[in-house]
Amino acid sequence: MAEELCCWVCCDGPDRAELLPMGCACRGSAGLAHVACLVLAAEHNVNSWTSCPTCKQEYTGRVDVLLAEARWELVRHRPEEDAERLFVANNLAVTRKESAGDNAGALQLMEEVLSVRRRTLGDEHPHTLDSIANLALQHAEMGHYDAALPLSEEALGAMRRTLGDEHEHTLVSMAALGALHLHMGQFRAAWPLCVESLDARRRMLGNCHLETINSIHLLGRCFVGLGDWGAGLALLEEAQSTATRVLGEGHPSTQHFASTLAKEKSRGDGAEGAASATNSPESHPLQPSP
Repeated sequence: MAEELCCWVCCDGPDRAELLPMGCACRGSAGLAHVACLVLAAEHNVNSWTSCPTCKQEYTGRVDVLLAEARWELVRHRPEEDAERLFVANNLAVTRKESAGDNAGALQLMEEVLSVRRRTLGDEHPHTLDSIANLALQHAEMGHYDAALPLSEEALGAMRRTLGDEHEHTLVSMAALGALHLHMGQFRAAWPLCVESLDARRRMLGNCHLETINSIHLLGRCFVGLGDWGAGLALLEEAQSTATRVLGEGHPSTQHFASTLAKEKSRGDGAEGAASATNSPESHPLQPSP
């Protein structure tokens, strides 16, 4: 006999309201709920706004978006500088982007949050810097490189001053700015950032940490962009082989690294000679940005 589907919170079926899959690891009725019931549960356990209380995995898809929207409706009437309102707005922005693909809606909220944090916390408060970095990344993912670049440069400069050159947040910001320059085809600007972030991550995290592997891959792409196919392909191969060993062949990062390596190997056939001699960083010394 087929199982009667019901909401795991109230145990009522779809006649009361639409039953939605929560997108977590729970199966059967344990993975179904009315959104209104999830809101009631979250009001008693703040972690339940974003994660299933049973399997502890984060919600995904439509339920994730509807819960984030419901939480926003509960706090949006508060003053703009209210800490919980800012937190919920930022969470809704991320949810709109990741679970709904609503980049425009995410961008609007990120800009609002950053504006309030600049005014109330100052330009170099950690929360403000997080908002600057997030907004830069959002602009970059939407292809707004001219808007992303000054924000990314501001975030890195402030993090160097307030956190130090080798703080984990500084290194994330450094790699993000390097990646942005790569997307813009500015390989000479990207190179010192990629070198510095990789050197620090090798020393601090080891060669097998995912952030280090990402930096290896990023520097490899930079060398290829500069025309040094030998150095670039060697780094891309290191990233792909290390990811395969550490993460497995089926991991999305491993597959991404393998795809990039195959593409660049194909492009690099017959191109390694003269281009390497004239375009490598050794022929054009670069200094890290101040």
